[in-house]
Amino acid sequence: MKIYYAHHVWKYGTPIEDYELECIKKKFDSAEIINPRTSLPQDRPESVILQSAYDTIKGCDALVFSTVSGMIGHGVFNEIAVAVNHGIPIYQLEGNDCYKIADADLKDIIFRGDNRVYALVHTPYEYQENTDW
Repeated sequence: MKIYYAHHVWKYGTPIEDYELECIKKKFDSAEIINPRTSLPQDRPESVILQSAYDTIKGCDALVFSTVSGMIGHGVFNEIAVAVNHGIPIYQLEGNDCYKIADADLKDIIFRGDNRVYALVHTPYEYQENTDW
């Protein structure tokens, strides 16, 4: 199983990134984790890096993303959009666990009634309350 780890560039090369990678490894025991910081060329224009990320995601079995204080930026949002559009399962890393997002709907991730927020995701507690998922 190949898992793409989508996270903000502020986490690149930090102890937070190391911690999140360990959490993903614990959840998905024998999976190959694709970290864009180490798997994609970082010395190219952003548009080239992102296209490489999108192509990589299409070859993965799942995508795990993390937030920065509950928010995601345009890069992680676009990576999630690629996964949604290709039917790739999506998990949110929250604390030390990953929660599957059932049938992710991009319209639900965008705005949620507040045009000052670019993209806000559900907390794992919201997923646990809905037993239909």
